[in-house]
Amino acid sequence: MTMKNKKSKIIPFLLMMALCGTIGYFIGKAGSQAGKDLPDGVALMWALAFIPVFFLVIGFHEAGHAVAGVWQNFDFRMYVVGPFMWDKEQEGWKFKWNKNVNTAGGMVICMPTGTENLKKRFSVYAAGGPVASLVLAGLCYAFYLLVPSMIGFLFLLIAFFSLLIFGVTIIPFHMGGFTSDGGRILNLLRGGEAALFEVLTLKIISQSAGGLRPSLLDWNELNQASKLGQKLNSPFAVYIKSFFHQSAWDKGNLETAEEYLQAYVDESESIPDGIRGMVWLDAAFFYAMAKKDLGKAKEYWSQFKPSAIIPKAQVFATEAAILVLEDKKEANSKIEMALDQLSNMIDRGAAIALKDKLLLLKNSVM
Repeated sequence: MTMKNKKSKIIPFLLMMALCGTIGYFIGKAGSQAGKDLPDGVALMWALAFIPVFFLVIGFHEAGHAVAGVWQNFDFRMYVVGPFMWDKEQEGWKFKWNKNVNTAGGMVICMPTGTENLKKRFSVYAAGGPVASLVLAGLCYAFYLLVPSMIGFLFLLIAFFSLLIFGVTIIPFHMGGFTSDGGRILNLLRGGEAALFEVLTLKIISQSAGGLRPSLLDWNELNQASKLGQKLNSPFAVYIKSFFHQSAWDKGNLETAEEYLQAYVDESESIPDGIRGMVWLDAAFFYAMAKKDLGKAKEYWSQFKPSAIIPKAQVFATEAAILVLEDKKEANSKIEMALDQLSNMIDRGAAIALKDKLLLLKNSVM
């Protein structure tokens, strides 16, 4: 990692720590003063209600994103609040336990459909969460004023936390591979190269999610997005390398695919821990399936950590490719499991390419 990259990560981190410290100081000071004036029992009620209120506030914020996404004709695929996850599969919505600490706060996945007017549509989607938080804060504060009782103080707690979430998410910042809602909105609305990079990235994701297989992605747009990402020092530039890798492999150009894969691996530290497993999964599958290199495949596979947000089809496919090299009889069952899960992949273009590879694997063990 270059000194420039280190500074680009350290400075936002220090600024965010300073901001959180300042907010924490004033919250603590206000809370200490308010605690002296609270009726008996309210402080205890707040302590007991803290975790449920936290999940409620986060859930409402994420629901705001989901509603805005559906309004903009996005494909609503996943909803996460703390340890609870709802995932949209072929059979419908399925509940799962979220064991990923990095997404425990909350997350919504809505995939853009179509490429028209992405700048405006994604701005609305990004704004949905903060707007929902602000609305909840206002409603709950109004209930607190109207209901002067213990229940009223519960509404006050919800209003306080919802306003806090609004403030934190609307402030433009980037840290740990994630950009705040305010940061995404600012990038899109201020125009220029930052907005162009966001729109190009969204267009590529939208096309792939819509069923355009990797080999058909526009390399001119990929190159433009890659150059802009590097110029802007955007953490999202690393994902363009993944698209390059998948596209080159789908075209049958293994040498180029390996080059982009290694660049993807080299920059994996900029990817949040919760989804970094995809890097090791992609690498393990490529070296097992395309290069027939069992040693490298198992080296990368050993670094992979399962996550509920990583498609099962890709996990089973990687296991199958490794088992084929080991002459294990279990390979066939893993191939069938992967084929069964293809319809649940969010990235339909990648699913088309993966199906072809799985069929090749199946033929090789017959």
